Amino acid sequence: MRFKIILFACILSGMAACSIEQEIFDTLTTENSLKNQGNITTFVNGAYARFSGFNGFKTGYYTYWFAADDLNTRPGAASASRYSSKTQDAFSTEVSNFWSTLYQTINASNYLIDNIDPVTADAAYKNRVKGEMYFLRAFSYFYLVRMWGGVPLKTKPTSLDDDLKLPRSSIDQVYAQIFADFEEANKRLLRRTSLPAAEFGHATKGAAQALLSKAYLTYGNYLDLNGKGSESVKYYQLAENYADSVITSGQYSLIPSYKDLWDVDKEAASYQEVIFGIQFTRDAQVANASGVGSEHGLFNLPSNMANVGGNGTLKTGGGNFRVQPWWAEKYSTGDFLNDYRFDVSILTSSNNTSNPSRTVVCFPKVKASPTSNELTETQPYLFKYVDGKALDARNAENDMAIIRLSEVFLIKAEAENELNGPTPTAYAEFNKLRARARNANGVQRTTPANLTTGLTKDEFRQKIVDERALEFVGEGQRWFDLVRMKGPNGKSMYEYQFGTFLPTLKAGLPTFTTATNTWAGGRTENTSIVPYNAKLLLWPIPFSELAANPNVTQNPGY
Repeated sequence: MRFKIILFACILSGMAACSIEQEIFDTLTTENSLKNQGNITTFVNGAYARFSGFNGFKTGYYTYWFAADDLNTRPGAASASRYSSKTQDAFSTEVSNFWSTLYQTINASNYLIDNIDPVTADAAYKNRVKGEMYFLRAFSYFYLVRMWGGVPLKTKPTSLDDDLKLPRSSIDQVYAQIFADFEEANKRLLRRTSLPAAEFGHATKGAAQALLSKAYLTYGNYLDLNGKGSESVKYYQLAENYADSVITSGQYSLIPSYKDLWDVDKEAASYQEVIFGIQFTRDAQVANASGVGSEHGLFNLPSNMANVGGNGTLKTGGGNFRVQPWWAEKYSTGDFLNDYRFDVSILTSSNNTSNPSRTVVCFPKVKASPTSNELTETQPYLFKYVDGKALDARNAENDMAIIRLSEVFLIKAEAENELNGPTPTAYAEFNKLRARARNANGVQRTTPANLTTGLTKDEFRQKIVDERALEFVGEGQRWFDLVRMKGPNGKSMYEYQFGTFLPTLKAGLPTFTTATNTWAGGRTENTSIVPYNAKLLLWPIPFSELAANPNVTQNPGY
């Protein structure tokens, strides 16, 4: 039978729902049985589908997007504003839902790993499906350990005989499991070019290697920040080795034009660079939040720009999410002046559906002249997720890239720098991104220039921080980078940004001065730029988990 165990504590406390519902698979039924290869395929597809669901990356992404310093929500913009203002707590719905989705994926992976062997199906197929389940389990724990720290470690499907009150394992133990699972996946998975068309977007050998490289790098960073630098060397070397495996595999290459990565009509071709992503698709069967379409356009694009996001008859965005002014200014000047990635990623000018004769310009762009009739907005918009064919506001095509080849180049550069300082190898890998960024859709620019030699180890690391900030803006990388990477003060970049750098900026949004055609005023949307608080390096354990499992303790400060 298939049971749902709702812990008695939930009933006693009068809670309407309890997120620690654990699916117990103790006997096979027509609902959950695995009788043949078709059943396995259905099960596997369901495991991936959790990530594109409402409680997965469809809405869960904005918990960690807005925990950083580059993007913010319009104050009062529904539930997302609590993450922008850094006021999340154990009762925050999206935090709880994302936690539950990750553990549901882990349990499903555990179930298939344990039950696939007796099923009548092609042996090679079963072997690679096991690899996919090891991959999904490692992937889920990688998000859990980075967001919550040590978490309960479950490697067997939940059954009636199980102890459902596991304590939190240590961060080291969780990473050890992640490494083992990605390694196992690497042994079993197919290369990208060998993957059957029906399995497009599934995990591949390259995806396992790329994320294993990232996991080793992240753990090395963790050891460094916690005074265990001598132990980190091993993991930086492993990070570089696996990055090399991806780079030399011949399976991936950079898309020549950065713009084409975000063109939904060229989305399939982008997986030449996108090594693993969360797939969304326009869903004609199920509308709005319940479907498998993305909703990035709804939140990130302007409410007065047509044919971009599927909202209403004009297919506008909703305008709730914005780019921080300080970030837009920094990454459009200096090293990044005339950087094509900024032009592609950030919208600073748009037509205006409510007043078509007046163009809107957003900070840091200025009017064509002081006397022009253009309107101004104090914050620009993220422009990576445009879909003029979206079926409705929450039903667009845009996938979410999890890891791209460009990141693997930077992982190799970063690991090499941590091991040996900024060697020629580190510079060469870094400058591959700069070379692509100079290709403005076929027109060569002179900027951004290649990074030149002569930097210290700390200076090179900071260049990587900045390069990642622009290359991956709006891809969910920034908060993880700030927490894992060492800043100029020797502490985490998160502590440096919120405790040292951001307080030096003038608070408040920019103001446009018509007479001089310039932007004055502040450079921060200050409800989201809060004083440094160490508790924000981790997320709150959901209350439902704490109520159901007294052996799980809350993270400090919550």
